Amino acid sequence: MGITFDYPEKLITGMKWLGRGPYRVWKNRLKGMKYGIWHKAYNDAITGEDFEYPEFKGYHADVKWVVIETKQGNFTVSADDKIPFLQMLQPGKAKTATNDNTNPAFPTGSIGFLNSISAIGTKFQAATLMGSQSQKNTMLNYTPISGKLRFNFLPELVVSN
Repeated sequence: MGITFDYPEKLITGMKWLGRGPYRVWKNRLKGMKYGIWHKAYNDAITGEDFEYPEFKGYHADVKWVVIETKQGNFTVSADDKIPFLQMLQPGKAKTATNDNTNPAFPTGSIGFLNSISAIGTKFQAATLMGSQSQKNTMLNYTPISGKLRFNFLPELVVSN
């Protein structure tokens, strides 16, 4: 539930945001992230195969604004209220994984602003077997979701003394 956009992954170099971080979150793993201003350089780390933390790709919680750094110039996306979840690209699947428990489905698109996200399972258990916080999202009464996003493609001003 939300909106996604396509942007070429090969052009993204990093991101800076005001929200929970610095690590990514899942529907059933939201605790522990601290609210603040965070920065991450792009990486293609896969948990358990690479040890480059924090991983760049995935969901980020309670985002007020994000500066997406690209080879074409940075752009900022902000909202009046917090964006419940920011989707930054899609993490890859571990080469040795024999199931999709730790690789839940992502919405199509590379950058998304979402009101709900997927839960993640463990190596041996699917997310749906892990309790109420891990169940699939449902929209009650088909209530419309609305919100406003502001995109700023102007270069950032640098003020020096």
